[in-house]
Amino acid sequence: HQRMYHISSSIQYLHRAIGQAVIYAPTTGVYTYRPENVSGNYNTNVKLDFSQNLDEKRYWELKTNADANYNHSVDHTMLADETMSHLNQVNTLTLHNGTSVQYDHNKLNLRASYDISWRHSEGKMLDFDVLNAFDYQYGLSGRYTIPGINMTVSADANMYSRRGYGSSDLNTDDFVLNASLSQPLLKGKLIARIEAFD
Repeated sequence: HQRMYHISSSIQYLHRAIGQAVIYAPTTGVYTYRPENVSGNYNTNVKLDFSQNLDEKRYWELKTNADANYNHSVDHTMLADETMSHLNQVNTLTLHNGTSVQYDHNKLNLRASYDISWRHSEGKMLDFDVLNAFDYQYGLSGRYTIPGINMTVSADANMYSRRGYGSSDLNTDDFVLNASLSQPLLKGKLIARIEAFD
């Protein structure tokens, strides 16, 4: 049974990034924008990839990847009814996992998968709404090449969902179905393909 791991981590620090400070003059209605150096922005990431064959003939394979990302953002923000922007800090933690199981043998390929991420954001400003949002997807896909005529039939069906956003318009479920037929012609030099997608 073949098994592979990959682990990585990274950190990025931005020293003296440029942010836009804003001053508003109520008497004239004029906004003045001034670029200023902003320190303290950084991003860290840890990632794990794993794959393994599940049988001796290697027809079945399991793959998974997981990662965690933390972003500390510093920039200028101006609240309603204020005349001057202030430095604001927003911290965002994102956790993600994607996993798939695949069967691949001769002319048949079948795959089941899911992908999910959770994002938590909080800021220092008084009007900042804490965000706890989930984005997830799960589905099936398949591909088969018909012996003799070598026509390939493929299809995939996936559900894409979002939860936890402030607007109900963003908390949606979208089912997507795609299918296609392809046929090699002229000894494989030309391929005709018809596709239907949602």
